[in-house]
Amino acid sequence: MAQLAPEKVFEEKIKGPYGEQMGVIMKQITHSFLKTPYVAHTLEGNPEEQLVCKFDGVDCTTLVETVFALALTYKEQGDYEVFKRNLANIRYRNGIIDGYASRLHYFIDWMYENERNGRLKDITKELGGKPLLKEINFMTAHPNLYPSANTDEVWKLLKEREDSINNRTYYFIPLADIKTIEPKLNDGDIIGIASTIDGLDCNHMGIVNKIGNQAYLLHASSVNKAVELSELPLHRYVAQNKKNRGIFVARPVDRDE
Repeated sequence: MAQLAPEKVFEEKIKGPYGEQMGVIMKQITHSFLKTPYVAHTLEGNPEEQLVCKFDGVDCTTLVETVFALALTYKEQGDYEVFKRNLANIRYRNGIIDGYASRLHYFIDWMYENERNGRLKDITKELGGKPLLKEINFMTAHPNLYPSANTDEVWKLLKEREDSINNRTYYFIPLADIKTIEPKLNDGDIIGIASTIDGLDCNHMGIVNKIGNQAYLLHASSVNKAVELSELPLHRYVAQNKKNRGIFVARPVDRDE
């Protein structure tokens, strides 16, 4: 069976009706991706940095970014061109695609820039988060993992990005506190899972689906190779991996039309 063109898939995803609240829209659109295949490194491998729009295979980052862009476009009653503009604004610093270093590679930097541009709010601190006392330098410390960063200029820019991140203060919810704050989470909240790995901020990301007072994670699973709803509540899901130390929480903003 021939696959639908991205524009046609977009039209199906954007139909709704999804309601008015961004969080609910986010959750419902994510449900339309359930069972979509997991594809690792979805944004890598292009000769030059370009906007990648894929609906038929996602990793954890592109699932969240695509759903977020679709939700914004739905609120704006926009077309496929509006969706692409929203996706670029979410994924790239100031929405400008200018090489590999212009992409928001670190989750906490992604969260910071999207908050600065009014699309979401980092609510981790107000939920009782603790300061993230950690130097972020994973990319420049492991250059062999990033073949697309293939010039000295790109590495210089990436080091500058890491320096900017390390000059800010971020907060995370430790593992032991996640269960306590689960009732305060909303459908559609964006979760970044804080990492114990040296130099790395985040291991994984997904979108909250509330069932009663418990939060579950809608995410692209590298283990089960598909988009799914976690079987375990969020606090138990995060705790089962020793490389996880807690979570970051970003809430999509309901902007006036």
